[in-house]
Amino acid sequence: MLKLYHGSNSVCSVKVRIVLEEKQIEWESHHVDLPKGEQFSAAFLEINPRSFVPVLVDGAFVLRESSVICEYIDHLSSVNPLLPKSIRDQARTRVWGTQCIEYHDSVNTLTIASYQRSMLLAKPQDELKKRWKSMPDQIRANKLKDLVKNGGSSEYVPIALQRMARLAKEVNDELAHSKWLIGDEYSLADAMLTAYFFRAECLGLEGLWETRYPRTAEWYSRIKNRPSFKLAINPWLSESEMVKIKIAGQQEFLSDSRFSKYV
Repeated sequence: MLKLYHGSNSVCSVKVRIVLEEKQIEWESHHVDLPKGEQFSAAFLEINPRSFVPVLVDGAFVLRESSVICEYIDHLSSVNPLLPKSIRDQARTRVWGTQCIEYHDSVNTLTIASYQRSMLLAKPQDELKKRWKSMPDQIRANKLKDLVKNGGSSEYVPIALQRMARLAKEVNDELAHSKWLIGDEYSLADAMLTAYFFRAECLGLEGLWETRYPRTAEWYSRIKNRPSFKLAINPWLSESEMVKIKIAGQQEFLSDSRFSKYV
């Protein structure tokens, strides 16, 4: 059976769980508590030296990049094939998957500047210093330190909002030609992008698309009605936690006039 090392509130973990549910594949859960810093533990760093979730383990095979994991899972079963048959549509799908790296950085920036910031600031300073030092990627560590210190005032926040606004527009433009991102059938591209819109919504940032991009809004509404959406999220995220995330996002971004042009 497949083993998935994942975080309950990890965007990339949500992405992979959606594909697992779409493919109706059984999997064994290995939860990594990200707020507690378990991703930096010696045990997890043996599985992924870069300290990221998710990680998929299939026997002796270990796979660590979420968009690649999604395509790998799709090939494991003939049930509900998600990768299009056309080689050109497969290429288009992989372009969306590659762009997920940018989308992840953006929603991660917004999450840390709001919800995670409040949790991290509550920790003792020596514990925070130890956390930053333990991170394998010190460039990333320096960015996180800036986001925790400055929140919505960080120079990284407007860039992240601009990127997410661009994503909402790109999806809207693509949907002018078809029902889903790759033609008229739900595909891997739709599945992979869902998690980034979900995180933006969690932070109270659905205004990025709701009033500006009607096709994107309608697409996301249909996405949320798929069984895979609730199955990938509800067992792992409590309603109370979702409320905390939204309040933090609204307080940090919606109350600041600098961000009104985005949301």
